[in-house]
Amino acid sequence: MDQYVYWHAPLWEVLLVILISLALLGWLIVRLIRRTDLPSVLSAINPALNDQPIFFFDRVKGVTCLNDAAEQTVDNLPAFQQQFLLDVLTETLLEAYEEACITWQPDWPASNSVLVAVPIFGPADVVAGVLAMVTTETPLPPAARSIDQHLVAEAEDWLVLSPTLRLHCTRPVVQVRRLVPTTAENVTATWQECQLSHMEETLLRYLLEHQGEVQTAETLFGVVWPDDPVRDYGLRPDQRDRLRRLVYQLRQHVELDPRNPRYVCTAHGVGYVLYLEQETTGQ
Repeated sequence: MDQYVYWHAPLWEVLLVILISLALLGWLIVRLIRRTDLPSVLSAINPALNDQPIFFFDRVKGVTCLNDAAEQTVDNLPAFQQQFLLDVLTETLLEAYEEACITWQPDWPASNSVLVAVPIFGPADVVAGVLAMVTTETPLPPAARSIDQHLVAEAEDWLVLSPTLRLHCTRPVVQVRRLVPTTAENVTATWQECQLSHMEETLLRYLLEHQGEVQTAETLFGVVWPDDPVRDYGLRPDQRDRLRRLVYQLRQHVELDPRNPRYVCTAHGVGYVLYLEQETTGQ
């Protein structure tokens, strides 16, 4: 048998319940509208945090502007270079993400600034994203280790690529002349020798044969890994990541400052190119 329950209440109680419900709904709407955004939080912590462009990158959303200065930087990019500079920004942050290391991009977005990208690690030391900012400071060169002087003296066995970089004629070895701090105020130039892997040597010697000429990522991948075919539509993501890691490892050996490469440079959207200084002597 069906049973029915009836609620008998005075009219004032019904109106009170309705008013309370409307007040709660209004409070939720106000909280939603007045929800604090990230730029306001940064300004509350320190106003300078909203004046310095800050970006965030992850695989899902790509590059995100975290404050007003970042949005203004993107909006103020020169129209004729906007897409190129945005590609440089994305590739720099992607490089930090893929290689799990701090990366630098000088002269971005202008000649007096540097883009610094720092990976953020999540559980199990997996990169969860990259935090980047634009600064005017120039990164310091890394420390160097000394080598035996007799190695430097064998000049006839070395290809002088620049006043600070040499490649052995037959062995997979490079020498880099870096600045080493001796005291708090003084530094001295010291030669450091680095051993190259077979793939690093192959890549470097090929770039040396085509110095000053931009080489596509597909071409370089085929030189280093000839047994891994490249499809007509370009490198697979794993192939591109493999080449990017190899370039990163090579820069650790040949660059004065691997975070600010001057020899093995990225041709954004195309591949890589080896630039040597004007004083370079030939082979």
